[in-house]
Amino acid sequence: MRHLFFLVAFAVAYVLAARAQTIDTAILGTVLDPAGAPVSGATVTILQPTTGLSRVSVTSQEGTYEARYLVPGEYVVETGPAGFRRERRTGVVIQLGQQARIDFSLLVGTVEETMEVSTGVPLLQTENATIAGVVDQERVESLPINGRRFDDLAVLTPGVIVYNPDLHSSSTDGSEIGGNGGRLIWGQVNVDGITMVNNRHNYVNVYPSLDAIEEFKVQTGNYSAEYGGNAGTNINIQIKSGTKQFHGNIFEFFRNEALDARNYFLPAPQPKNELRQNQFGGTLGGPVWKNKTFFFASYEGIRSIADSPSQGIVLTQGQRNGDFSYLLPAVQLIDPKTGAPIPGNIILPGQIDTVAQNIVNQYMPLPNIPGATTPNSTNYAGSSRGDLTVHQGIIRVDHYFSTKDQLFAHYIYAHRNFPLTEINPNFKFTGTYPIHNFQAQYIHTFSPSFMNEFRAGFDLENVAQLGTHRTAGFIESLGITGMKVNGPNGRPLRVDEEGFPLLGISGYIGMGDDFSASNLDNSRTYQFVDNVSFIKGKHTFKVGGDVRRLLDDATTNNTPFGDLSFTGDLSGDAAADYMLGIPRTVLTPEGVPITAARQWRFAFYGQDDWKVTPKLTLNLGLRYDLFNPPHDINHSIYTLDFITNPAAPAFIPVTDPIWTLSHRDFSPRLGFAYSLTPNMVVRGGYGVFYFGGQFDHINILQLNPPTAGSVTILNQSGVGNLTTIENPMPPSANLASPPNAVTLPSDGKHPDTYVQNWNLQAARQFGKNDVVEVGYVGSKGTHVDTSFRYNWNQPDPGPGDIQSRRPYPTLSRIRMQSYGSNTIYHSLQARFEHRLSKQLNLTTAYTYSHLIDDSANTTNDGGCQCQNPRNIKAERASSLFDQRHVLVVGYVWDIPFAKSWKGPAGTLASGWSFQGIVTLASGNPFDIQESSDTQNNDGIYERPSLTGQKISAANRSPDHWFNTNAFKPSILVYGDSPRNPVVGPGKHEFDLSLGKTFKMPYRENHSLQFRAEFFNAFNTPQFANPDRFLGDGDFGKITNTNLPNRELQFGLKYKF
Repeated sequence: MRHLFFLVAFAVAYVLAARAQTIDTAILGTVLDPAGAPVSGATVTILQPTTGLSRVSVTSQEGTYEARYLVPGEYVVETGPAGFRRERRTGVVIQLGQQARIDFSLLVGTVEETMEVSTGVPLLQTENATIAGVVDQERVESLPINGRRFDDLAVLTPGVIVYNPDLHSSSTDGSEIGGNGGRLIWGQVNVDGITMVNNRHNYVNVYPSLDAIEEFKVQTGNYSAEYGGNAGTNINIQIKSGTKQFHGNIFEFFRNEALDARNYFLPAPQPKNELRQNQFGGTLGGPVWKNKTFFFASYEGIRSIADSPSQGIVLTQGQRNGDFSYLLPAVQLIDPKTGAPIPGNIILPGQIDTVAQNIVNQYMPLPNIPGATTPNSTNYAGSSRGDLTVHQGIIRVDHYFSTKDQLFAHYIYAHRNFPLTEINPNFKFTGTYPIHNFQAQYIHTFSPSFMNEFRAGFDLENVAQLGTHRTAGFIESLGITGMKVNGPNGRPLRVDEEGFPLLGISGYIGMGDDFSASNLDNSRTYQFVDNVSFIKGKHTFKVGGDVRRLLDDATTNNTPFGDLSFTGDLSGDAAADYMLGIPRTVLTPEGVPITAARQWRFAFYGQDDWKVTPKLTLNLGLRYDLFNPPHDINHSIYTLDFITNPAAPAFIPVTDPIWTLSHRDFSPRLGFAYSLTPNMVVRGGYGVFYFGGQFDHINILQLNPPTAGSVTILNQSGVGNLTTIENPMPPSANLASPPNAVTLPSDGKHPDTYVQNWNLQAARQFGKNDVVEVGYVGSKGTHVDTSFRYNWNQPDPGPGDIQSRRPYPTLSRIRMQSYGSNTIYHSLQARFEHRLSKQLNLTTAYTYSHLIDDSANTTNDGGCQCQNPRNIKAERASSLFDQRHVLVVGYVWDIPFAKSWKGPAGTLASGWSFQGIVTLASGNPFDIQESSDTQNNDGIYERPSLTGQKISAANRSPDHWFNTNAFKPSILVYGDSPRNPVVGPGKHEFDLSLGKTFKMPYRENHSLQFRAEFFNAFNTPQFANPDRFLGDGDFGKITNTNLPNRELQFGLKYKF
């Protein structure tokens, strides 16, 4: 608390000592007389034509003025003090987060004389060193986006990468956005300044309708001390506001697989994947109270079906009756209970397990392919289907009490319903995902140079993805008894943990529910922000704080209901093992534990933007983040105690605090912007950014016993007391291995991840419409979270039993959380922008970069994936996320042809537009690993050895992406193949859109637009990485794609 008191006192003292600061979106400048001297006391009026509202500022003794907290859009700026001619700048368009400089050099005259100048969009950023880009309304609404999700446009900013899953399959996940070498989870996305990311995984949880977005800003580095709590890309979305005139639209976008090209790996006559999608909605905005209150509202709905036809093998009626005579003479079945041959391979009715028979008859379909009567051959045709229904509503209200007080608020409600059905139609799960996001902002202007902004809001989401068999007593109704969490001596399943155990028959379609049928995540964030800004001389100060309360109740499991595997190792055939009711292995259920994580986060900052000279601005900031250790109010998380009994650590409850609180998260931000000429600026800076973490690192601790955890039971042929499907966990069961564990570092330390970011860039404006920016951007990540194997063998790879060689033989695999990973990133970034000339808007972003790290991913997403945990230095290599070259071009062209034509010819020939996004990118490196445990080292992340041949293939193709002969098995030794030695296929995608706008003859400003959008327009296969496991039949071969082949979408939009 001493540190908290010190920071509050520091912030208060800062406010009292200075009196001002920079607000996100602003117009500022200097008023000079003909001799170049500052004009003080001049009134500058900033008018927003769309609302009729104006803001007044008075120049200081230095002749400077500022207007802060402006809504992005078009403005008119004018001034005309006594003795000077009035000067008006029209068409001043400012973007979100921009500090647009509008300077005046007045001429002597009278106020009755007015000089009007059309300004347009200020293209040069001369006020700060932030690395950022803005995607404006025209690009948001016009560019072709598959799925119409805003974040796909973030790549128009150099250095940005976006992961955007298919909502039909990854139903509870949203997109993640990274930049400048940062991990995807380090990003932050806000809507009107309030968070909209999940607390467990840090992904975007709602996609505001594109027609409701005014624009959004993507900050990738060296941003103001006002922003933090994340160490990567920071995005802020601005929801549209109402205006003094009613306006809106109605739209429909239509997709159908009949319009799409075939998947490269599904040639005719195989059926296409089905996709039927309608995305529809509308917007309406306007005045409520003239010049006082405005509203904007939107609705968007999605109705979508994605159906992927597939085929598999199901048990025939003969197999279900015990007839396996077709296996003779090649395979003679053995009775696992006696070791004796089964005569004629006919399992007699008295030998057939009735529980297994009843389950397969009820929950596995019979063959349905005509003529496919041969057992063990493809005889069933089905599909995996995902249905998606989305409702989303947005309302925003702006109210101006006076020129000194304004209030605005938004409320977003989205509800996603996503039932999924597997190829076995008896196994499906329902999914519901309601989201609420609310924000209110109050701005008070004490004087033109002293303002306060208070902002409060919340982001609530509640995922419930459940199987249809989640009912009390269900497992016993199948005839399966004795299922317990963590083995025969573990705890019974609770009523709400009931589900269908996985029953896997090798080579056949499965039965049962996996972790997808027990996904619960109730994530809530409450946020309070206050910013004070004031101007004193050449300094614009801003100080403030951000307080957040994070809550998350979530499950984490892999096999919640257990897993019984029938492999054929016991009788000689997998289906026969099943009909005898004798599994080879039983993975005991983990249950469905729920961790209720709670955390407070505090941040305080001070920022000084100092206009040292008319050409030089310094950005000086300091931020302090205090991330209190989270705690679990359900007391469901456990860790290992290595202190009490070092030789045999035991599981103990995690106590508060879960780790030592870090008091050192100070983040300096330094930047400069120097105008070499009126059309050229050099910008550079350095900053530190701390990451507050995600709750997934807490939730995985619930996998430990006694809360959860699982062990493997192994059946051996000829053993009299066999585990059966009726009683898969008898007290006498043969445990194949002790339980796994996830553990915190034993020293209790938890240094917060932080990133250092630096940049030096030069920008040059050509004429009124073009700007080029080129620069170097670098970053370094420290204390990056990951995990590594802690219970690895002693000695290293070699002969002998694995378990007995472990340091802790009473446990199996131990995953130790770690914060010792590092990243380093270097890049050349370039951006070209052309605006509003001949109806063409063009943005080009190019990045040449290299990202190096020493771990594959975060704690619960693969972890370190290091081959030898004792030699982390050997893991340093190009990152999985490294992309050497990325070029993205976005363009919007309103074709000027035939605009003056009249009559039917003019109606048909005019009003056409052409839009597109071009993406050309290098592939990502990937690791080569063994497909089996050749090192006798537990079979995790084992690399092969090199043969001395070149890794690159002479004639690379999808069937031979790299030289597979460059690798050989590493037998009982660590492989000498480096990490990530092969680079996968890149991306070459052209998305195009052709539109036609018809102006309505009955009303001005009413129009109808038709659009045809072509995604991957030239039908170029976007190949995924090849098989990377030495020993696989497809090793080195590409068998799937990352993106579909060409897809077509039609859109219709009525605007008024």
